[in-house]
Amino acid sequence: MTDPSTNTVNVFATAEDLWLPGGEPGPGKIARAKLQTDADRDGIQAYQPDQLLPAETTYECIRAAAVLEPSKAAIVQLLAADTEVAPREISYKRLVDLIEKSANLFRELSQGQPVAVGLMLPMVPEALIGTWAAQTAGIACPINPYLEADVVVSILNSASATVLVTGTSAFGPGCWDKLEEIRSRVPSLRKVLLVDSNDDNNEFMRAAEASLGGHLTFDTVEDPNADIMYLPTGGTTGAPKLVRMNHRGQLLNAWSVGAVMGSEQEGVVGHAMPNFHVGGLVVVALRAIIFGQTLVTLTTEGFRNPGVIKHFWDIAKYFKMTSVLATPTTASAILAVPDSNSEGHSLHTFNCGASTVPVELMRSFHRRFGVWLREVWGMSEIHGVVTANRPDGKEPSVGSVGKFLPYHSVTAIEVDDKNNFIRQCAPGERGVLAISGPGIVPGYVEPSLDKDFFVNGAPDNQRLANTGDLGAVDDSGSVWIFGRAKDVIIRGGHNIDPKLVEEVLAGHPDVLSVAAIGRPDPVKGEMPIAYVELKDDSGTTAEELMELCREKVQERAAIPVEIILLEKLPLTAVGKINKPVLRKDAMCRVSESVATRVVGRSGVISVTLEEDGKRPKVCVHIQLKEGNPSQFEAALKTEFAGFTYDTAITIR
Repeated sequence: MTDPSTNTVNVFATAEDLWLPGGEPGPGKIARAKLQTDADRDGIQAYQPDQLLPAETTYECIRAAAVLEPSKAAIVQLLAADTEVAPREISYKRLVDLIEKSANLFRELSQGQPVAVGLMLPMVPEALIGTWAAQTAGIACPINPYLEADVVVSILNSASATVLVTGTSAFGPGCWDKLEEIRSRVPSLRKVLLVDSNDDNNEFMRAAEASLGGHLTFDTVEDPNADIMYLPTGGTTGAPKLVRMNHRGQLLNAWSVGAVMGSEQEGVVGHAMPNFHVGGLVVVALRAIIFGQTLVTLTTEGFRNPGVIKHFWDIAKYFKMTSVLATPTTASAILAVPDSNSEGHSLHTFNCGASTVPVELMRSFHRRFGVWLREVWGMSEIHGVVTANRPDGKEPSVGSVGKFLPYHSVTAIEVDDKNNFIRQCAPGERGVLAISGPGIVPGYVEPSLDKDFFVNGAPDNQRLANTGDLGAVDDSGSVWIFGRAKDVIIRGGHNIDPKLVEEVLAGHPDVLSVAAIGRPDPVKGEMPIAYVELKDDSGTTAEELMELCREKVQERAAIPVEIILLEKLPLTAVGKINKPVLRKDAMCRVSESVATRVVGRSGVISVTLEEDGKRPKVCVHIQLKEGNPSQFEAALKTEFAGFTYDTAITIR
């Protein structure tokens, strides 16, 4: 609250509602807040961020949490999506012991070189133990094990990795199948440690157990702003971007998220977002552990496990889960499970991130399960989440990602093509969303990438980060997202928001998932199309969905020119729809259509994509049966001239 006579924040006016019993800030303890109003945010901001935490490093904060209840389960690893199968449990006392032993091991194996540990693992406790140990001893670098080998090698070399902790084929296909190739191409590697099962009987844990425990054998860097993690971001192919993360940013984000998603010590947090993603690693896992809660990891596959989706409510009730983070695609899949029963659950927050929550999904989920899907918004470059719909018991503002978390602000701005600041947008006016605040990362491992992230010439020399998202901030401080700048469909100069199409199709009872993208067009630049995944046993046709769009899509230019039904829409590692894959599919479809129109029956056509450069390049291969190759080549080049991507044509 603000006292109008002094224009100062009155902390104590909301203290009773803001701080949980015994959770007021104090030296050496973690503060526990319940962030529901703007006044609550003001009350939190009356303190410095480090006053809310018991220590300044992740290791010390985890140690402080372990003191509260040493024998309590810190991590519960489900070995199956069946509650009758006994899970693997790691207590807080053992967690700290394993972190210390692993940190000592990494320091020893690095042989005097700066410690940098690559962690290429599925969702197993070793991934978290190894990450927190690595950033205690030096740098942690979590890696998606389903990337191409070239990308993994590039990440490890960029991080100058000295140790790699990885899985094996026991977890199914993964980049660990190319381990010898990876090892031979990363000269800084001193040691590779393996994790091959869901228990302690693996090489990494055996090696850690042989190290000293009970204390660290080296002096840690006490600077909370020191780099402790290089987190890959920016896609699954091409040159990776490694985000530099530090203690202060991770801890502040984990604490702030806890204030929104639940900071009570008895909380039980569902963990199904991967540990190589900021959502799973900081927003879910670190957040749960620093508050002394129990983290329940929903099998090694998380929400990619169909059994977890099918039995979600059984699992949630059995373990008394209070909070979970998922994607809208996952929430839709849970809703589509027939005869599932949520009665008796303990969830008080079900947050969704990574993409927009369709209005009908949010309301249908609440009608059936009594839980609101509350959207959050963030990115690796802010150490996690920056805005959230607060758990105030009310229906979330439709289409809004909520209000910004303490110590941060979001504004819509206009920038030029070189990321130079032009002006700040008025309340409600659309622009590029930019973030300011202490949680912004210091930059990327490759400094040349910073210029496209940090806005040049921001007012008052403030450190302003360009998110690449288009949106607006209204008078109340609510943030509205209209999509990534690269997701906007540009049809003959008309900017189309994909949500105009996606919201309509998502409202159809037979539609499970939908993604609208721009299809390359030689005249208009792009034309809107939609990819749709239907629910099982649905008889709905593409033409029926087209008719729905003709009736309900508000902008005529946004009506898709084609709807493509797929058995499964491609998903990213965190479970959001992979639009880059769909764009590539559209590029190939259009290229084949154009080539067929020109060549006709004169040749056999095949289309492939090359991705060695910054943009995918369509390669049209034609084997002519008759005719003049040069004439066909000239005709094809004319047809492809207006496309927004590169094309290579081979005629043989």
